[in-house]
Amino acid sequence: MRREMHLFSDSCEWPEVKHFAVKAPHLSQLMGVCISRRNDELYQPREYKEDCEIPFAPDGNAPLICDCVERVKGTSGPFRGLKCVRKTIITPSGEDSSSQDDKKRKLIQEAKILHYARHHHVIRLIHTYFKKANEEEIKFAVIMDRADGNLHEYLKPGKTPSKRWFGCLIGVIHHIHTLGIRHRDIKPSNILIKDQQVLLADFGISQMGLGKTMPTTNLQRNSQRTREYCAPEVDEGRTRGRSADIFSLGAVFLEMLVAHTYPDGYKELGEVLKTSSSQTSSYAKNILEIHEWIHKNLHPIDWQATILSSCQRMLHPDRSQRPVAEELDSIWSSFSASGECMACNCESVAAMTEDNKLVEACTRGSKDDVERLLKAGADPNTISAIHHAAAPLHCAARNGHEDVIKLLLKNGANVNAKDENEQTALHGAAGQGCESIIRVLLEGNAEVDTEDLDGDTAFHFAARRDHFNVLDLLERH
Repeated sequence: MRREMHLFSDSCEWPEVKHFAVKAPHLSQLMGVCISRRNDELYQPREYKEDCEIPFAPDGNAPLICDCVERVKGTSGPFRGLKCVRKTIITPSGEDSSSQDDKKRKLIQEAKILHYARHHHVIRLIHTYFKKANEEEIKFAVIMDRADGNLHEYLKPGKTPSKRWFGCLIGVIHHIHTLGIRHRDIKPSNILIKDQQVLLADFGISQMGLGKTMPTTNLQRNSQRTREYCAPEVDEGRTRGRSADIFSLGAVFLEMLVAHTYPDGYKELGEVLKTSSSQTSSYAKNILEIHEWIHKNLHPIDWQATILSSCQRMLHPDRSQRPVAEELDSIWSSFSASGECMACNCESVAAMTEDNKLVEACTRGSKDDVERLLKAGADPNTISAIHHAAAPLHCAARNGHEDVIKLLLKNGANVNAKDENEQTALHGAAGQGCESIIRVLLEGNAEVDTEDLDGDTAFHFAARRDHFNVLDLLERH
């Protein structure tokens, strides 16, 4: 299977380039990502053979911004004159074509997420490509809009973060969490500033263990910087879910609040973050000391008090006690300061697509919304922005929505579609022990012997959770 890229005008003269394609149809589908039948805005990567074919070049005498990011400008075609940044990742290619395909699929995960997360407070994706290097390496580049700086610069003395940014950040985190996306690496340097607007960037690709970055890398420094804002459960090597995003955002909010209302306390906070034996800045390792410092030193009023109260809850050591993004968005939307609404009212330039709305509706189990979206042309086989690239059928099956599953199958959903881990909806239903849903999927010709990347079938998922009735049902089929 091969999907063509229509980002370039037919009238443009371009050097011959090779579209990236993979042998297995389901893998190619995973890499195609959320291609609406009405939408030509595709992010499918190109593959260039020579440097002269790449329509971007370094911009300025010192284009390097950090380890793997540099300023570039568009040099030809529809990109001519664009001021952008290029993030380049290099990874060993692997021993065989299957391994290479898997690595390429993982490399484009950040671009895939950026494509799905389109929002006025998410950095804009412009182009992606592979550069043919040699047999030992894969070079992948993501071209994004260029910002003026990042939030870290506004936490220093002499600059003050805008109070509007709190509402904007709450709103965009609510947006991506609604889509099922986890950022996984929220910190000031990943919150960009352009024209006094905040933009989320870098959705965790640096934590995927894919290899070295380009032009230079410092893995130890990157690891420490990430640990500074990570949640306690992440610091201990456990899950990096949405509640971990909330913790990291709470840490960022605390620093923004201190910089805005108590600038002299910013240095004090930094010292508290290093009170553990490791002597590296960490909210997770010093969480009790941080709460004590807040109680002793911060006594704000008005909107600052609302933010501080939210920060304390967001920084709870127990992830189950932290508020969800929807609750935070609701609190902030109903709050005003001096008659000014504190919710984000920035004009959206990239509304959620019908396909993304379908994924959300299937996850919620809203049959009426699913039916309406399907009639409006949403694709029942779209690949979602959820962390494991699930289709709508996966989302409905994993959340026990039988009526939605029937509706999707009736409208042409592929019952054997695979997610990023090559799991089908049957895997999810078996793991949840949903007998009635399993019957619906089996009646739709679901394949019971399909293996995921770990070699597990639906039988394994059911057995692991002692769903004996499900095992009997699968064995009888």
